[in-house]
Amino acid sequence: MRPLLLVLLWFLPSAAIADDELISIQSAHSAPVTIQRLQDAIITNGWTILSTIDHAALSAEFGVRIPARTTIAFAFMAGWVKQIIERPTIALEVPMRVLVWEDREGVWVTRDTERYYLRSIAGRHEYKANKGGVRTINEQIAAMVENVAR
Repeated sequence: MRPLLLVLLWFLPSAAIADDELISIQSAHSAPVTIQRLQDAIITNGWTILSTIDHAALSAEFGVRIPARTTIAFAFMAGWVKQIIERPTIALEVPMRVLVWEDREGVWVTRDTERYYLRSIAGRHEYKANKGGVRTINEQIAAMVENVAR
């Protein structure tokens, strides 16, 4: 079954791009619509948007035009506050984030993976993350992003 899945993914390279630490899926919508849909979904799912950074708008202020690049940082505040109380330096990481970006092939949404969070963030700050909780959050974000991109 697994080899068949790998073959199918090989034939659909623009549908999803993944590695151990990032997953990108193509959106069926424009960048502004994808961003709005993500912001609405984040709030609807009980998360708090901490910041939205429009890299293209900021670049334009310096005379450089780039395609859409917007990062949305968000958190489930009860869990996030607990983490930053226990390990203040984890606040450097900005809890969860998604990037909406555009290239010649279309609009993409990229997110971190569960493995990235456990290895790079929790590990870096020696935070004893609840692996089951991280997996649940990862699944919620994956479902939210996939639904928004449709």
